[in-house]
Amino acid sequence: MKSINQPMLADRVSDILSLTGQSLKSLVKLAIQSQQPSIKNSDHNGKRLIILGNGPSLADNLANDMDILLANDTLSVNFAANTPEFISLRPKYYLLMDPHFFQNPPSDPNVTKLFRNLNNEVDWDMTLYLPVKYSATSIGLSNPHIHIENFNTVGIDGFNKLKDIAFDAGRGLPRPRNVLIPSIMAGIWAGYKEIILLGADHSWLKTLEVNDDNYVVSIQPHFYKDGEEELKRVATLYRDIHLHELLLRFQIAFKSHHEVKRYADARNIEIYNATPGSYIDAFPRKDLRTITAYNK
Repeated sequence: MKSINQPMLADRVSDILSLTGQSLKSLVKLAIQSQQPSIKNSDHNGKRLIILGNGPSLADNLANDMDILLANDTLSVNFAANTPEFISLRPKYYLLMDPHFFQNPPSDPNVTKLFRNLNNEVDWDMTLYLPVKYSATSIGLSNPHIHIENFNTVGIDGFNKLKDIAFDAGRGLPRPRNVLIPSIMAGIWAGYKEIILLGADHSWLKTLEVNDDNYVVSIQPHFYKDGEEELKRVATLYRDIHLHELLLRFQIAFKSHHEVKRYADARNIEIYNATPGSYIDAFPRKDLRTITAYNK
């Protein structure tokens, strides 16, 4: 009779108990926090979606690849509407998730500028994805060209079966530690079968340090230049965050990309990372022009 490897058995039991606990916690979150989403799934006639993160590498794409960006459906995020390139890009989609955007009244002049630009500058049909508890009225949006669709921000952990049911229903998503996670999931929920990531540098570790006052300094550069107010806001935000807490947030973010990859693969959805130097290791890397050289 073969002996049981007790350490391996203990690890398996521990894993099952951990997944059970995560699943129970997720069920409670779904019951309390999740609402009916409104993202519409449709047939895009084989068109691909290009998600435009705001990482510094996007500047090269805006300078050299505008022909590709204009020929495909694009999704912009966060403060992209405050840049001159936004009007030229005319993205089909826009997504906001960070609670910072929804303070009422806004405490950040950049947020005020963002919604002013969305209200006054968008003269093409654009879908704005917002968390389920927000509406056009609640953010002071009155532009008839902008259509609101809502998504849940409930992060789901636990057994894959539970996660997949929640993801399929749009009731939850992999833990959204940054705006790229809900952006990819929104693309999946909208029915895209091919998604390309640009400006998804995620190279924050390059700029991470601790100063002589034991404050964590994490500079997160964008393709545009951040104003003094934004730099002060970020510095203030990180004053009360310890290094181990920040690294855990990074770990969750990178792990969530692998969760998106697992989910997308099971549904025959292709996600390519065309961001040079990106730290995301979940999705296959391809050059933007190589990917877009053919039409499906």
